[in-house]
Amino acid sequence: MSDSSLYDLTVELTRIIVPIIIIFGTLGNLLNIIVLTRRNLKGYACSIYFLCLSLNNLFYSSIILICNLLLDGYGIDPSNYSNIYCKLISYLLNLCPNLSVYYIVLASIDRYCSSSTNAERRKLSNIKTARYLIILITIILSLIMIGTLITFDLRNDGFGCTSRSDSLFNKIFLFIEVILYVIIAPFLLILFGSLTIYNTTKIGQNRQGIFRYRRTEKQLAKMLILQVSTHVIFAGPFCAMYLMLILPIQFRVTYKFYLIYVLCKIPFYLTFISPFFLYILSAKIYRDQLIILFKNILQIHHQNTIVPIDPSLHT
Repeated sequence: MSDSSLYDLTVELTRIIVPIIIIFGTLGNLLNIIVLTRRNLKGYACSIYFLCLSLNNLFYSSIILICNLLLDGYGIDPSNYSNIYCKLISYLLNLCPNLSVYYIVLASIDRYCSSSTNAERRKLSNIKTARYLIILITIILSLIMIGTLITFDLRNDGFGCTSRSDSLFNKIFLFIEVILYVIIAPFLLILFGSLTIYNTTKIGQNRQGIFRYRRTEKQLAKMLILQVSTHVIFAGPFCAMYLMLILPIQFRVTYKFYLIYVLCKIPFYLTFISPFFLYILSAKIYRDQLIILFKNILQIHHQNTIVPIDPSLHT
């Protein structure tokens, strides 16, 4: 297949798949936000992490993905017309994925603590701690990603809005970014996901112990473990390609390499919409709350469509 045919195929796939991801991502994350704020779920620390994850994913799915669709699907790059927009969109493109993955990391740590047989460790799983850690990690990542505003510029050499790797600061920042997202985050996800599986298995084999692991907590752990596995699988190829582009490795970036890089974005985009479907598959309590939500919506709609009887007809 020629380079031209590969390019046309990539463009067509982007035009078809990304709009579907945008629609399902927007609707799915909206439903996540509604369900996770219901009484039966909002009292759990893990639900707070999932809620923040859904809020971040909603913004990425409904706003940022549209920018990527314009660029990869239609060759329209608004960042080429304004240096301010170039820096802003680059900042958000780097911040949102990092927030997303580290909210999952925090949820993984929470599930590990909640499933521990150590009483002191289980006490760390609470709403107050969850809110504190969410604020802390959001501030830290927001400050770190300010480096994007410095490294990315609108260039006049044909590359458009891109990072300049010719200064020491830019090289250090790019290295830190790669370490945070491509190395540390997956390592923590796999580590605490594995520890949570070990804890839940251990508790399941010792049901008569003095530590009781509630049904909802188990289902939240299932939601988290499935989400960690899916995130690592979907984001892995894109992280590998991104790592090759960022690090100072001596290799030639060919046309086919770029096309593969664009194609790897599609499973990466799925990480922002997959939680909704994973929650439905893995947690009965989520399905039950979603069904109740739909029943309430249908009931309200039915009540609003009932036409009141005119009393004058009976006189």
